[in-house]
Amino acid sequence: MIRFFFYFCLSLVLIVVQTSILPGFSVFSQSFDLLFVIVLSLSLRFSHPGTGVAVFLLGCVMDSVSGGPFGLYISAYVWIYILVRSLKSLVHLENIVFLVCMSAVAVVVENAFLVFTFVVGKGVDAVSSRDLVLMVKQMMLALVVVPLMVLVVDQLERGVTLIAKRLEGKRFDGLE
Repeated sequence: MIRFFFYFCLSLVLIVVQTSILPGFSVFSQSFDLLFVIVLSLSLRFSHPGTGVAVFLLGCVMDSVSGGPFGLYISAYVWIYILVRSLKSLVHLENIVFLVCMSAVAVVVENAFLVFTFVVGKGVDAVSSRDLVLMVKQMMLALVVVPLMVLVVDQLERGVTLIAKRLEGKRFDGLE
């Protein structure tokens, strides 16, 4: 249960940072999606069917608060979840190369859905070369930052779980 609260709180923090704080800084206003960290972490660490539901709900929340085309985040997050779940059986979960590749794939998948919605809605002219350059910049930044953030989240989650187990053990030791 502590893992649920950990990822729930972390998701809320990242949603607030991504939708409210980062757009105020010109350097970070065009950043990649911070919730890739949560989607990748959940996809890599858990095999419970509820994880897919959690990823779907995370997409719903982001679609509601982002102001983007509805369904963009749901589609991107679910497809990233499916891809990672399919490929994780082939590689060791702590493999940094796999994390780097999945980070790049996550950015490409989300941007592909975004480009698709623009092309369907407004035609091919809706996507400029400037948009493509931005997508490449996002992918390059995600190649470095997302794997590091996934590793940090993994360590934080382990630490929080360990502290919770210690506190729970002390509570029960006093009753015996």
